[in-house]
Amino acid sequence: MAIKLLTRQNLRKMYKCFISLPPFNEYRMPAPHKVRFSVINTKEALGYFHNEPYRIQIDNSNDSYLKISETMLHEMIHLCRCHNGHEDFAEHNEKFNIYAQKICELYNFNYEEF
Repeated sequence: MAIKLLTRQNLRKMYKCFISLPPFNEYRMPAPHKVRFSVINTKEALGYFHNEPYRIQIDNSNDSYLKISETMLHEMIHLCRCHNGHEDFAEHNEKFNIYAQKICELYNFNYEEF
């Protein structure tokens, strides 16, 4: 039986790890038990963040640790901005891009694909 990496439980563990690492260790972030995680099958997007209640959903098309991590960190930007009171948390604007550039530099992600 193949081990499945993309599970709700593993998403929670990844989130817990990422909030203790840069850049999110510098920001107020909700505790892992305050965020709901789920694996979805939509093919419309790699992931989603919903704000009421806090939810991060990762599409099952994320088929590697690298892609799961990249998508999780992307959605965590939206969560961070929402949790810290930014009304435009859902936008991919200049403020979002500041976080995205920092993450891509730290984790060596392709900014164009992030």
